[in-house]
Amino acid sequence: MAGMSKREGAQRILDARASSAKLRGRTVFGGVAIAIIAIGVGVLTSWHFGLATALLCGLLLQYAIERMGTIIEANIANGLKAMGWKEASELDEEAMEKIQRIANG
Repeated sequence: MAGMSKREGAQRILDARASSAKLRGRTVFGGVAIAIIAIGVGVLTSWHFGLATALLCGLLLQYAIERMGTIIEANIANGLKAMGWKEASELDEEAMEKIQRIANG
């Protein structure tokens, strides 16, 4: 990461923002899938097992979401560092346009 150019850093920020936008859709999909599986387990066995399935899978989904959020934040911080910007920089529309220009060369 030490040899990352400004262009690579800008691309990393853009990729992290795109992943962040996809995270909500994946969360909803995961929640719906867990609900369907838990209902299926509850219908086929007992409601206790359905509830346990929902709680366990929900916990795993929560862990995965938190982990992805941390990775996205780290990628943004590394991208800003590679570009020579402060990590506390606000990524508003103007900054994102500048990052887009840098990434496109």
